[in-house]
Amino acid sequence: MRVTTQNGRVELVPDQPETPVDVHQLSENQFRSLGLENVAYIRPALTEDGEEGCAIHAADGSPLAVVDDMETAWGIILHHDMIPASLQ
Repeated sequence: MRVTTQNGRVELVPDQPETPVDVHQLSENQFRSLGLENVAYIRPALTEDGEEGCAIHAADGSPLAVVDDMETAWGIILHHDMIPASLQ
């Protein structure tokens, strides 16, 4: 909301909706930061003991954790109010 005056009266006016972003026009850095705090992705990785596990990464590729299995990874991501995405 924003405050404006019209005909000598103060009015609250709703903000204009943002124009949708064309993801095809984003720079590489803009694309990487898209959903940075909301999306985490999971990909296969090796745990510290050399077993197959899952790595959790932020949307920009920053590593967050390595866990034993996909179910644990999804649970951790959902627990932190993020949206999981799986990469193969």
